[in-house]
Amino acid sequence: MMQPFLPGLTMPSRPPEIRDARTALAHYPNMRTEDLCRYAKHLGASAELFVDSLFMRLGERAFPMPEHERCDRALILPNGTPIRIQVKTRHAVTINGDYVFNLRQRSERGATGRGPYEATDFDMLAKVILSENVVRFTADWQHRQVIHASEIAQLRRDPRASLDAALARLGHTDAIPGGWDADLDLAA
Repeated sequence: MMQPFLPGLTMPSRPPEIRDARTALAHYPNMRTEDLCRYAKHLGASAELFVDSLFMRLGERAFPMPEHERCDRALILPNGTPIRIQVKTRHAVTINGDYVFNLRQRSERGATGRGPYEATDFDMLAKVILSENVVRFTADWQHRQVIHASEIAQLRRDPRASLDAALARLGHTDAIPGGWDADLDLAA
C-alpha cells in the first residue's frame, strides 16, 4: 500500500538532465562513449556507494571524505586508525578481456584529469568493476593497475579477501577478523 502525499503537496517534475540520465543509463554498461563521459560523476558516485555497501556488509566503518580531499573514503579500523581509500571504476573490458585502471586525478572540467596521484594521497585503492559488481582492494602503489577477467569469480566468492590482503600489506593484520592467514596466496 502506498501512502498518499500530504494534501496540497505535489512532487516537482523531473528536470530534463535527470530524464536524460535515466534514458542514457538505462542499458548500462552498453552505452555510447559520450554518455559514459557525460555521466562519469553519476557512475563514480555509484562505485563509491558500491564500496560503502560492501563495507557495511563486512561490518566495517567507512565514511565519505569531502570532495576536495585526495581520497574518497576513510575506513576506520577497530583501533581507531583511519585508512584513506581512493575509489576508481571501470565500466568495460579494456585489454585482452582484462580491466585496466590508469590512476589519474579527475578534472572538474573534463575527463583528462589533473595528473597522476602521489603515493601520499591515499593508503588503499578500491578498484571497482561496476558492470561486474566487484571490487578489488590493493595497497600496492602503481599508476597502472589491472584486474584480470579470471579474478572476477573469486572476487565475487570472497569479497573480503583482497581487503584483508591490503590491510596485511599495510601492516594492519590486527584489524583482520579471525587473524591473517599468511599462507593465502593473494596479491594485494
